[in-house]
Amino acid sequence: MMARSRTRSRAGAFLALAMTVAVAWAFTGAGAAQAAGPAVAAPQVEIKKHSTGKEATFTYGDGEWFIHIDVDQDRTMIIRTESQNGKETKNQAEIVERPMSNAEVDRIINDWASGIKSTLKP
Repeated sequence: MMARSRTRSRAGAFLALAMTVAVAWAFTGAGAAQAAGPAVAAPQVEIKKHSTGKEATFTYGDGEWFIHIDVDQDRTMIIRTESQNGKETKNQAEIVERPMSNAEVDRIINDWASGIKSTLKP
């Protein structure tokens, strides 16, 4: 008899604790979701291949990053731009005095995208 009443009292205490936690979570969880506002969209990356190289656009919120790599028989031209709210904030051009391979172009684009992603993380 004694064991049965202890089990019921422990079950009642556990149930009360579980209900308190659930109610507290419901209030704080809902408040946090409202305070955070609308969810920010995930970054969008678009890579296009063209006859003489590649270009990529990285869009996140109101920022846009763009890279264009053009390879000809003598050199490689790399153009990087950054814009915020539709206004260009950075524009960098670089000329490499040799043609780059497809693997090098891919590596530059991947490194560029990884660099942008790392700067966006809080």
